[in-house]
Amino acid sequence: MTPPTPTSPPSATAISPVTGPAAGGTTVTLTGTGLATANVAFGTTPAAFIIVSDTLINATAPAHTAGAVEVTVTTPGGSAIAPEPYTDT
Repeated sequence: MTPPTPTSPPSATAISPVTGPAAGGTTVTLTGTGLATANVAFGTTPAAFIIVSDTLINATAPAHTAGAVEVTVTTPGGSAIAPEPYTDT
């Protein structure tokens, strides 16, 4: 029996926009690689999202206390943090 092939970790290479209202609802575009099976979180809060392709996700920023949070994409192969934080204003 052949062992399963390890899954590569995702990368997150860009995030836009990087600010939005603390009430949430802003559509945030994440680009990278290996995103086809990703989940998205703003800080520790899971986000609703649509996987457009293996390199593009549109996520909806959840309501959050004002301030900057890391945006993380997680797949079975690992996690990646967006290159800039998302700031709730």
